[in-house]
Amino acid sequence: MMMHCKRVLPAVILVVGLAACSERKPPAPPTEQQIHSSDSAVTTGEMGRHRYRCSDGEPLFVDYKDNGLQIDLRRSNGGPPMMLTAPAQGLQYVGETATATFKGSQLSIVEGDGRTRICEQEGTR
Repeated sequence: MMMHCKRVLPAVILVVGLAACSERKPPAPPTEQQIHSSDSAVTTGEMGRHRYRCSDGEPLFVDYKDNGLQIDLRRSNGGPPMMLTAPAQGLQYVGETATATFKGSQLSIVEGDGRTRICEQEGTR
């Protein structure tokens, strides 16, 4: 029995030592979807609503829903929504007439006619 322990003990120490030395990767920065998926107190008083200013000078209101997997885009505060969804965090949003992609505080929207608008979140500069 004692001989068996002498053979197993070095192996156990090696495994424990290697586990303690393994590098831990820092967590990846949160995606725009993750940042806004739990919004509950924004200045407009509406859940998850953020205001953007687009390259054409027009405002854009973005409502984050479904844990950040759905966004509703509105050209005015009370305007009709254009709904886009993403299959997972960090992926492109797709709708019937447009797609949208986040990169930092910028939102790039490609509409069905091929027109691209770049919108910057207000208050992040």
